[in-house]
Amino acid sequence: MSNVISISDNIAKGTFKELTFGRNSLFDVFFILLGGLPLYIVLLWAIGEKTLLNNVPFDYAFWANQIVSMPHVWATYFRLSRKINEGKINYLMGFPAYIAIVASLIAATMYGFFLVAMTAVNVWQTYHYLRQTYGVSRFFARPAGETEQERSLSFWAYHLGMPIFILGRWNMLYIFWNGKPSDAIIPVGFPTPLLNSLWALAFVGIAIGLYNEVIKYRRAHKSFDCSGLVNLTTYYVMHWYGFLSIENYMTGFIAITIFHAMQYLAISWRLENRQETTHFVIYKVWKYFPTVASFGLFWIILYVVGDFATTRIFPLGNFFMPVFASICLSSVSAHHYLVDTMLWGRKAGI
Repeated sequence: MSNVISISDNIAKGTFKELTFGRNSLFDVFFILLGGLPLYIVLLWAIGEKTLLNNVPFDYAFWANQIVSMPHVWATYFRLSRKINEGKINYLMGFPAYIAIVASLIAATMYGFFLVAMTAVNVWQTYHYLRQTYGVSRFFARPAGETEQERSLSFWAYHLGMPIFILGRWNMLYIFWNGKPSDAIIPVGFPTPLLNSLWALAFVGIAIGLYNEVIKYRRAHKSFDCSGLVNLTTYYVMHWYGFLSIENYMTGFIAITIFHAMQYLAISWRLENRQETTHFVIYKVWKYFPTVASFGLFWIILYVVGDFATTRIFPLGNFFMPVFASICLSSVSAHHYLVDTMLWGRKAGI
């Protein structure tokens, strides 16, 4: 009891600073910062790696993709449509860019390079996952009055870890699959000295990130916004678990898939919910719903739209090309990655 009183006294005297999440709401912290982790991580651990791998009683990875990951990809088009209408993103990045990707994958398929093209898309996916978590750090840091030095340190804290996660994931698949390709990616093994060097680079990134948090703590007055520290920790732990841990191959894969998708859905809804320029009726209606209900409605609509496209629209083209639906669906993912490089940039704005 005396220790609690002592800590309270130190906070009151300014010796210690109160730990907070700044101006962020519980929704922001739970769904954006943590990607909804408490909702599913314990359940995945309870199900266990062996059950997840055996797809018993059903294919957990498929349903994680169908219920969470697929809607997050389609969320891109809600946001992209508004940005194009506002003139913040060129209209060529919309449907024309998608058709160009479809045409490229058709050409790659006809010349026998479909698997090579899909490997490039999958490697790009890894980078896309990593950049999103870095983007979340920007979402939380900018309102906190981040200095130029802190912004620069934050950039290196996240980006120095990217090489080991990108190449390490590729290498992990090579080991787990015994060097054999799947129908979507050709795994590649990398020499141990290279991977060890990339690990060292990542530890430098962690050190820079922690140093940056110390600077922010010292700059803070009575309270310290620990959003950045939590996000940095989550970034390294989740991507190690999802991309590099062979022992937790399936558990990690499903966890990182849900984490990324839920985070994307939440931040998309949060930013779009504040806009008045969208032409979608749902944006005009959902403000009359409680926060979680509104978010759930957004999620359901995306699921229905995405499921209809993937199960009803895309398969129509299979009569003249057997893999047409697969190409269209893969093109949606690739277009999602492409558009996101500009959609969340400073030039595009909120």
